[in-house]
Amino acid sequence: MTEYLNYIQLFSGIVAAALVFIGIFISAKKLNPDKYEVIPVKTTIISTALIIVGLLFYSLMKTCTNMTIVTEESYEIGTLYFASLEEVIKSLGFIVFIPLLFRLFKPKSRKTEQTENIISGEE
Repeated sequence: MTEYLNYIQLFSGIVAAALVFIGIFISAKKLNPDKYEVIPVKTTIISTALIIVGLLFYSLMKTCTNMTIVTEESYEIGTLYFASLEEVIKSLGFIVFIPLLFRLFKPKSRKTEQTENIISGEE
């Protein structure tokens, strides 16, 4: 059983890293200061969901780690998973708010540049 735990741990760790990276990358890709546009709500929701699923896979990896450590006690898998999920939320839960922060930091609009040009008479 422990050899399968190693494979599950490896697979869930790779999937977790990929999902969190893709979630952050999707939001960062839409962040373009040249266009002066706010990140769409749909993109923010999708990237947040990907990060949450990635953290759930990471907690699965932590569960496999805790199962190999705690073999003598008779804990249920659900108990170990929720304990690992709590540990992941305490340590990495802030990552979920990164797409929301990207959305909240709105770029300055072009209207200020246009009004400066009109005032100076350089149209």
